[in-house]
Parts: sequence; C-alpha cells; structure tokens
Amino acid sequence: MRLSLTPLGVLLGAIFSTTVLAQEGDTTTITDYEVISAPALSSDRIKSEVLIEVTAVGPRLVAVGAHGNILWKEDDDWQQADVDTSVLLTSVAFANEQIGWGTGHHGVIIKTEDGGNSWKRQFDGFELIKLEKNYYEKRIAKLNEQIESSDDEEVVGELEWQVEEAQFQISNIEVAEEEGPSKPFLDLYAKNAREALAIGAYGTFLKTEDGGESWQVISHRLENPNGYHLNAIFGQDDDLYIMGEAGLAFASNDGGESWETLNSPYRGSLFGGHVDNEGRLWVYGLRGNAFVSEDKGQNFTTIDTGTRVNLSAGTTTESGTQLIVGHSGTILEVDEQLNVTNRTHPSGSVMTDILEVSDGEWLMTGRSGLLHWPAKITEEEALATQQGAQ
Repeated sequence: MRLSLTPLGVLLGAIFSTTVLAQEGDTTTITDYEVISAPALSSDRIKSEVLIEVTAVGPRLVAVGAHGNILWKEDDDWQQADVDTSVLLTSVAFANEQIGWGTGHHGVIIKTEDGGNSWKRQFDGFELIKLEKNYYEKRIAKLNEQIESSDDEEVVGELEWQVEEAQFQISNIEVAEEEGPSKPFLDLYAKNAREALAIGAYGTFLKTEDGGESWQVISHRLENPNGYHLNAIFGQDDDLYIMGEAGLAFASNDGGESWETLNSPYRGSLFGGHVDNEGRLWVYGLRGNAFVSEDKGQNFTTIDTGTRVNLSAGTTTESGTQLIVGHSGTILEVDEQLNVTNRTHPSGSVMTDILEVSDGEWLMTGRSGLLHWPAKITEEEALATQQGAQ
C-alpha cells in the first residue's frame, strides 16, 4: 500500500518517462509549501518552458504549465496571465468564455472569471487534507452503523471491506498531516459555470456545485479500492469518462452522478482520451497502446500505432482525423480506416497535449513549451536549445 507522494510521484510519471517533473527537478521530499501561495513569476522564456495542457475557449487559446505559468493568446502574441500560485499546473478547462478552472500540484485548484487573464486559488492541499479526513471519518462511522444493524453475513463482509478501504485512506491522510500536502490534481472537467469535477493521485475525486466555493469528496463513486491514480477525465454532454493507472476505465451517462467500471482494453496505465466528432471513444497510454470504441467503452478495437512510446493526449480535427501525441516528438494521425501515419517533431520533445488551430496546423505543449506543426524549428535548432538549457 502506498502511503505518501513525493515530488517524483505521479503527475507526469506517465508523460515524462518514469519520473515526475518536480518544480525545480528536485528529487527530495518538499517541505517548503510557499509555492502554493507564491505568485507565478514573469518570464520572457515562458513559451519555451514546460507547458502541460492547452485549450481553446472562443477565439482564445490558453495553456498552463510549470511554476504557475499560464499563457493566453487571441490575435497577437502570447500573453502571461496573472496567477497567484507557482505550483506545477496540470490541466485547464472552461465552462464558458469567461469562467474556467485549472488544477495543479499540492492539491491546488485555481479559477478565472475573465477568460484567463487572471487566476485565483480556490482550494489547496491543506484544505484537501481536512476535507478528506472529515469525509472518511464520517464514512467509517456510517459503515460501522450499517454493519451493526445487518444480519446478512455477505452484506457485512462487503461493508467491512469498505471500512478497510476508508481506513487505508485515513492512513494516507495522517501521513499528509505530518509531511504536508503532496497530492496533485491531474485533470478536471467543467460541466458548467457552477459544476466541475477534479481528479488526481490515489483516487482523489472531487466535485463542486457552487462554482468552486466549496468542494465535496466523491471518490466512493468509483470502484477503485487500491486508490490508483486517476489521470484523465473528459467527455461530451452527460457521457463522461475517466482513465487511470493500471488500466482503470470508468464511464458515466448521467454527468458524473454514477459510474460504471469498463472492461479495460489494457492493464497498463491509460494517460488520456477523447471523444471524436462521431461520438467514438479514444484512449491511449503506456508503450504506444491506443484503442477506439464505437459503443461508449463496452468494446474496444486496438490501434496499430507502430510505436512503443508513451502516448499522453489527443484530439479530433475538423476533417475527422485523430491526432495523438507522446514521447520523442511523436505525433500520430489516425484516419477513418484506422490507418496510422507516424510523424516526428524535429524537437524530439515529450509532448503532452495537441490542438488544431487551423486546417493542417497544430499546436502542441510539452517539455519544450509551445511547439507547432508544421514545425517552426529544425533538429539542429532544437539540439542547440536543449544544450543551452543544460
């Protein structure tokens, strides 16, 4: 059983090879949590620093990444947003053109109400510790009451198992109380201006129904007794999906109120997924594994990707082509017949997200910041940039 999370824990274990990128690349346990409240620093190199995710909101593009960095762009050059935290940010999602949320390390959730120009912390890991401890203590008390009132041995056995699960979570929380908050949130989904869902390490699953003023633990909605990491949440309308560690795959058809455990197509970690223009479900993860489902995850078809690199994110183009990115500059194009064209960005960089910005033009994020296709950098320039950063 895993009881704590160090800076080399989960967040980009999937994305940045076998380790997670800490704030400063440090491999020791973080004891200084000033990054939670310290504002993001202004930098003229921000476009080439680590960026994790990019999204389109109306005419605007917004990207998030290391040190609390958030960039936005409409017609002109990229601008740096005003952000009151400097943790590594892991995801961004908008409910409309003005309201959006971002998640990050140390249990941080931030919110914007001006389209991404400025962001304020709504939640952090210290609050998460208190919230989860209160939740699991109440859950154990309720389960024990049910055990005492039941004469059905089978029911009692199941309830006792749930008590053990909750006690395991309490053990994790007690460690966090001593060492400080270390759980990162890994992804989020904005249903509307008041409702959002956030997922993360060790099965953490929260929701808000009041625009982020308060958050509730809903981890019990998923069948995840081992507390595996939840890596990605996405979907369309009321059809939502969660992908995670050890092949975890869940589906909801009621906007996240209830969840079904899918028969996963792969027992290794799944890092991302998306739903295409035809409602097909695409998922991908470790060692080049990628799959598509035409029946909302009941059955999957394996995609012959022709690669063994980790795959982290994807999208659908206007023309219906699927784009999937991963390690070593890998960009996969998958056509309607599931034929794969494997491209390599000259940077050779780990890429963490991709977005079509116009016909045949794509924007990627990753270890090297913002990258473009067609590429705006040669292999020689990429090598010089990498050597200069060492």
